[in-house]
Amino acid sequence: MASRYGTGASAHPGEGGASSPPRGQIAFWATAAAYAVLLVWQAFTLPDAVPGHVGFSGEVTRWGTRTEHLVLGLMAGVLIVAIFALVPRIAVKNTAFVNLPHKVYWTRPENWPTAQRMLREDMGRLGALTLAFVGYALWEVGAIAVGDPPLPWSFVVVTVLLLVAVIGYSIWMSVGPRWRPPPTRR
Repeated sequence: MASRYGTGASAHPGEGGASSPPRGQIAFWATAAAYAVLLVWQAFTLPDAVPGHVGFSGEVTRWGTRTEHLVLGLMAGVLIVAIFALVPRIAVKNTAFVNLPHKVYWTRPENWPTAQRMLREDMGRLGALTLAFVGYALWEVGAIAVGDPPLPWSFVVVTVLLLVAVIGYSIWMSVGPRWRPPPTRR
């Protein structure tokens, strides 16, 4: 049967061929590209004065420059991409750095390629969420700078949604069926 990680005959999610990249990685790189487009767009559309800090109620408490905003956004984006692109690669080299459910099963040589693919999938999804959140924050600062601020509580709502998504996905990864080893055959 075909699995969501490629083609192959396996009853366990994640096992199979490696003919295409995991969807989480596709989402991650698509979000990274959208983030880069946002930075380029802001470089050409933002005024010289950009909020450097926005208070809880949406008021600007410090102003900065467009250059400061873009450099901070670029540094944050590069750091997030580095973390979420490199961490799964580090785990590939040494299983001692991996913390996952049923580690003894997944770090066996015959199961490790599937675990690596699933790790890249999970890190891709979490990285995409993180980049989307930081991108939203950059967009919101830009919207305030051009005089079209979103509702003051919108950042709180987006933050809560992100936290719920990340915590929910993390719990699902830990106790859900995704990382559960398949039943043994007698």
